[in-house]
Amino acid sequence: MLVKPKIIVCLGRIAAISLITPNFSITRDRGKWYYKKGVQFTVTYHPSALLRDESKKRLAWKDLKAIREKLNELENN
Repeated sequence: MLVKPKIIVCLGRIAAISLITPNFSITRDRGKWYYKKGVQFTVTYHPSALLRDESKKRLAWKDLKAIREKLNELENN
């Protein structure tokens, strides 16, 4: 494998369905962590969803901070 990411961030439900599980729900499962094939996965809103609904920006920012924390945690282990 040429690239071995520590974390993959899916942007939106369609990406999550393709990479995590077919029954993914963005409202139910957004922000959770999943572990598959040695890689941590998480999901946040797609940028187009943030443009349509500004109230989701706060949640997306929270997700991005959690991603940064997880990356720091993985680098320290």
